[in-house]
Amino acid sequence: MDMIYILYGKDKSMVSMKLEAIKKRHHIQENVNIYDAQADEISNVLEDLDAYSIFDDDKMIIVNNCTFLSSKNTTNYEVDPFLVRKDTDMILVLVCPSDKLDTRKKKVKEISGCATLYSCLALDEKSQKFYVQDKLKEYGVKVDFKTLDWMTSRMGLDPMCIQNEIEKISIYSKHPTLEDVQNLLVVEPMNDIFKMVDAFFSQNGILLLAYYRNFRKLNMQPVAIVALLASQIRFLFQVRVLMDEGKAQATIAQELKANPYRVKLNMQKAMRFSSEALLYNLSLLADFDQQMKMGKIDKDDGFEYFCLNLMMNKD
Repeated sequence: MDMIYILYGKDKSMVSMKLEAIKKRHHIQENVNIYDAQADEISNVLEDLDAYSIFDDDKMIIVNNCTFLSSKNTTNYEVDPFLVRKDTDMILVLVCPSDKLDTRKKKVKEISGCATLYSCLALDEKSQKFYVQDKLKEYGVKVDFKTLDWMTSRMGLDPMCIQNEIEKISIYSKHPTLEDVQNLLVVEPMNDIFKMVDAFFSQNGILLLAYYRNFRKLNMQPVAIVALLASQIRFLFQVRVLMDEGKAQATIAQELKANPYRVKLNMQKAMRFSSEALLYNLSLLADFDQQMKMGKIDKDDGFEYFCLNLMMNKD
């Protein structure tokens, strides 16, 4: 059984899930020591690796922020001391917060060859569908294509949430119907908000209202829903302004401190609108938000009227 594991990627949910899977595989519950390669001396980690217990309990050592395995090492660590201990009887997990390991380095390539590698990259819309299918298979759940499409369009991109929802479905039935899944699945709010933004800009009041009601079923307050919608449009506005300044995707992501994939998606959407149009839509939401907070209109009835008014003013 492999005793060294390398987890690479920046998705914290995925990292957490893989760590739990490793613990389960080795039947470890509490005997876990955690280090940070950016804060703890490597000598402390090595001393722990070399300290054999008189007891038979397996021990797991986790070292976070192992950037010495990537192209940009922000630690004082080196690979050699871990290679010397590649035959350790302890479970050693090196967690590298980088999208890929720098296997151009001979030592990194060598330790990768004697370790079990786990990718912990963030899901996107394409990889999410494969991930859902893998989890369905893992839990022995079979669904038809229509049910699968419904699930993937509403489960969001958090791997831990996806696993929890599929586990819940598997307990209910190994062959759930679409209706079963619709009743059991907790819809991921951030997934619907993107569709809500699209409905808003296309002035599709009926669809906008449908998404609003979905949020209300999740007990979200109208003010919170409007704020969530406004925040997405505000981000789109910021992206559009920076695009107008001729800035590239990487620069925009850096300036807005945002995920590059999120910036890429919003750049595609922003091409359909001018910064002036986005600012105007923000002002509409701000005015509606103010009327709600001042109690001039009923929150739910007010949003319905807002949607109808949006359709009446459609170009």
